[in-house]
Amino acid sequence: MMEKRIVIIFLILFYTNTINAQEKLLDILPLEDGRVTYSGVVQVNDVSRSQLYNNAKRWFIDTYTSGKDVIQLDDKESGEIIGKGYFEEVWMVTAYSGQNVNVWQTIKVQMKDGRYRYEITDFRMKYIVPASNYTRATEIDLPIEEWNKGRDKNNAKFYPKIDSHVQDMISSLEKVMKSSEGDDW
Repeated sequence: MMEKRIVIIFLILFYTNTINAQEKLLDILPLEDGRVTYSGVVQVNDVSRSQLYNNAKRWFIDTYTSGKDVIQLDDKESGEIIGKGYFEEVWMVTAYSGQNVNVWQTIKVQMKDGRYRYEITDFRMKYIVPASNYTRATEIDLPIEEWNKGRDKNNAKFYPKIDSHVQDMISSLEKVMKSSEGDDW
């Protein structure tokens, strides 16, 4: 009887750890339903939905060269802003050769009184492989989950750069969203 209880406890602990383990691409980038996705709900007490909306709009404008070009959906009534933008990172193709890669993503921010939800997903890797004596220039445009398959060792060096950049974006969004008033000058 005691052995049965130990086996049951072991199975429960194993099952619980399996459920709580977050899936990650190369143990670096968070996956949700097989797609790289960063998401969260953040409490910001005493900040109205309207102020959160204004803060999110300001964040898009400050984060990207042209917030107007980035924002795809801007619905103040429902408290939702969706944008598509990119940042650039240098991918070291070899030990001596780097490639500038535009890392595109979709950013969705939804606001309610006292909280907001963000989701950063749909990552795409876009760049041009220059022409050589033997090939024409090639434009690369692939979802991050499909990009550079089979080069895990190389990707394991590049993905932390992407993760760091996205974490910085999330931190800057959080800082702006916590502001309860406009600039007090």
